[in-house]
Amino acid sequence: MNPEKAADIVEKEGDSQPHLKKAIVISILAMVLAFASLGTARTSKLLAVSNIQLSNTNTIYEFRALRQLVLNIAIDSFNYDLSNISLNKNTAINQGSLKGMQQIIHGYEKQIKSLESDENRDDDKQHLQTKLNVLADLIQTTKEKNERFEYAEVALQIAIVLVSASIISSAALLLWCGIGIGFIGSILTLNGYLLFF
Repeated sequence: MNPEKAADIVEKEGDSQPHLKKAIVISILAMVLAFASLGTARTSKLLAVSNIQLSNTNTIYEFRALRQLVLNIAIDSFNYDLSNISLNKNTAINQGSLKGMQQIIHGYEKQIKSLESDENRDDDKQHLQTKLNVLADLIQTTKEKNERFEYAEVALQIAIVLVSASIISSAALLLWCGIGIGFIGSILTLNGYLLFF
């Protein structure tokens, strides 16, 4: 084939410019897909870690509540004994023993207050409840982000398939559908990072 005929064919068929443009579109979609996959991986890891932290914090919170319950039962028991002693004048018990029981009750009451709220601790129930609320919010947000990234991945993969199929079939409809779905996937990827809707 002489160079003039080759030039005419290239001029008529427009070289591989349509395919070049489609390849660029596929490359851009693949790049966005990589960002969506990265987002999915990161949110999945964060979700797993946050769920473990939530479970651990909840266990500690329940232990604090159980400890308070045990102390309250002990206080009630001591108060019952003290009321029986004061009602029954025949019981031989010295004032030191009574004072000792009252000190034990006072100590238990301080422990209950400390377990509920203490500025010097970060594992009292008040701090733990705040941490539980923060973790629950983080998990909810992470689930929403993860969902958007997963939808974005699906949309971008479909878009890449459609644009690739348009190269083989030369169907403009496949190209434009692929670009449209790819645009939706890109918006979902961006939304996965920013959560603007």
